[in-house]
Amino acid sequence: MTDEQTGDGERLSAGLDSAVQSPGEDLYGFTHVAKQLALAIEGLGRNGSAVIGIEGAWGSGKTSLLNLLRFELEAGLPERTFVLSVSPWLDGGSMSPVESLLLPVASIIAEEEKRALSGPALKRLKRKKALTDTASKVLRYSQSTARHLGPVAEMAALVPGMPNASGALKAYSDAEFLTNRKTTAELRAEIGEKITDLDLSFIVVMDDLDRLEPAQAVEIVRLVKSVADFPRFRYVLSYDKAVLAHAIQTGLGVKDGAAYLQKIVQISINLPRPEAFSLRREFISGVTNLYQEVNCAGASEDLLTDIARVTDIYGAALSTPREVKLVLNILKFRYGGMRDYVYLPDLCLLQLIRISNAGLYDWIEQYLTERAVVESGDGSVSEEEQAALKDALIAHLAHFPPSTARTAYHLSDWIPGIAGYDNENITLFSPTGDRERAEMTAGKRLGSGAYWRYYFAFSSPQNVLSPAFFENLFIQAADPAQQAAMSEMLLEKINTNGVSSRTWFEHILSQLSPATVATQSAAACEGLVRFFFNHGDAVIKRYQQLNVWFAAYDLDTDGVVDRLIQRMCKVDRAASIMFLQKISVRGAAWSWIARYVRHLMWQNGLVGDRPASIDDRVLLNEELGAVLPRLAERLNQDEISTLLLETNDLLSYLYAWRDIDNVERVRMWAEGVIQTDEGLLQLLLRLRGRGISSATGNYLSLDLTRLSEFLGDKDVIEQRLARIEAGGQYPEVINEMRTSQAHARF
Repeated sequence: MTDEQTGDGERLSAGLDSAVQSPGEDLYGFTHVAKQLALAIEGLGRNGSAVIGIEGAWGSGKTSLLNLLRFELEAGLPERTFVLSVSPWLDGGSMSPVESLLLPVASIIAEEEKRALSGPALKRLKRKKALTDTASKVLRYSQSTARHLGPVAEMAALVPGMPNASGALKAYSDAEFLTNRKTTAELRAEIGEKITDLDLSFIVVMDDLDRLEPAQAVEIVRLVKSVADFPRFRYVLSYDKAVLAHAIQTGLGVKDGAAYLQKIVQISINLPRPEAFSLRREFISGVTNLYQEVNCAGASEDLLTDIARVTDIYGAALSTPREVKLVLNILKFRYGGMRDYVYLPDLCLLQLIRISNAGLYDWIEQYLTERAVVESGDGSVSEEEQAALKDALIAHLAHFPPSTARTAYHLSDWIPGIAGYDNENITLFSPTGDRERAEMTAGKRLGSGAYWRYYFAFSSPQNVLSPAFFENLFIQAADPAQQAAMSEMLLEKINTNGVSSRTWFEHILSQLSPATVATQSAAACEGLVRFFFNHGDAVIKRYQQLNVWFAAYDLDTDGVVDRLIQRMCKVDRAASIMFLQKISVRGAAWSWIARYVRHLMWQNGLVGDRPASIDDRVLLNEELGAVLPRLAERLNQDEISTLLLETNDLLSYLYAWRDIDNVERVRMWAEGVIQTDEGLLQLLLRLRGRGISSATGNYLSLDLTRLSEFLGDKDVIEQRLARIEAGGQYPEVINEMRTSQAHARF
């Protein structure tokens, strides 16, 4: 038999922070604890009385354990034994805790006494609209112990089965107080005797005591004290000991709230803390399920590996089931609308840190904000600022429990620019390689200059193009008659959108995600590929007009085109390869094409030392091999070589030309250019590399050793520069050249 209060508690249980309601929902082994606890309570016997305290930190699963305990108790509840649930925090002050407990007790006693009455006696009781003798005593006792100043009639009206007739209740109330003026001790003794005579037994479960204000906590203490000597009452209280003890100390003005609590709670049980691997296991399971729900597809092995790695390092700080649920709830709230802008393991990293080390979370946002300013060339960070950031980082890392999470070295795997193997010797704002930056942008990583902000703030509606825009984009891309208009529209999107540092064009690229591209027709994908092969150089040029420090790898055009071609190949591989061979030699953006084909060569391991996995490659080696000779022939034509000094990012183009054809072709062209001093200086200016310094921001560097494969002996070039300098020719250019050479030495 049970008598539970419902309402607010049920609504809360359906919320994001709901507790376990049944054994089937138990993820941390509380069911076994509940079974053993139920056996121990039953072992006290129906005649026994005790106050049992279940102690645990906030979020450790106390409410879940109580729910499972009720489940176990009710499964084997002896006859005439009742489980009463009292939730003072949920009552919201509508009635005192004493009333919350004793009104159901009065109702149960009244029903049991009615069963023992004869027919005529029961009719007389109903005619008088009165309570049974013991039930009325319980109400009077409740009134006295709860310091209730209103008439008993108000309380009697709350007892089930008592008609709410004001005249009768008032008469009943007046009569009761005129004829029955007994002391609290006398009432308690008589009630106890009657409970024993009726063979009743009660198990009272009280939750959330640590959420009460000090005055409410004191009232609960008084409740337990006032009814603790009732026979056949077993109490199970749930609370955070430190919090409740402090509330008692404040409310009662005692010196030691814990010692006072110990006088009331006879048996205390510490809630077992879930094992760390269980918390991490459930977190990984929740994240994996979230990915499946949002993307309607299973996570890749690489993504699962990254999630596991993040969880192993930063999930170790999770200490309670509620912390796991909090992180998962935040991820559920954010990921669905941000999946095209973030990499889920990186988002997990941030939210795990936010729950377990909020100061470090704020530090990461500040650092990435400063880093974005440095990378964009809009500013720099002084040595004093760097030192302050370093000290703050070390202090925040120290808040983690002893583990690898305390080392900045491991954090650098996700946060770029942190260098060093031990915390005391780390440096911040270290330069990031071009390929690494390109990979971070392609993967929408937390370290990407294009995507990092999405991890901290939702995109506002002003920052997002409507689904209708993209529907129309794919319609235009699939129709040759509309492709010219589409290209013009896309190029016009390379401008500031007024609400963020990104352009609408970058937003469009971010929406061409694997999930989106996988649903498009081959014709639509081909139309978009055609745009890049014809206008890729124009895209780069327009961005450099907005920002002279812009580099091609700041956009993920390679990744977008990869996805488009892979989709085309999935529909009709032979036709797609034929199209690619033709567009490579006919596309107007010959510089972009060369760099993109070099990217494909890196994928397949034909150049470089980091080939992609077989599944990630766009073309087979033989398919790519069929493209290279025809493209090499095109790149060697005079109509292109005469334009090279005007192309953007000439150094990257020369590397692509070298890999597609051979270094001799590039060297022959360079030798022709540097025949004159003016040609030499012009070429050297165009071949400078880009870099970023935490002290000065963006800079250009000139490394003659690196360029020797194209220009010949470094010493010969240096001698020519010295001669030009000594002759006083081109002084401004020479000075700029020397500055760039100085940067290359660091």
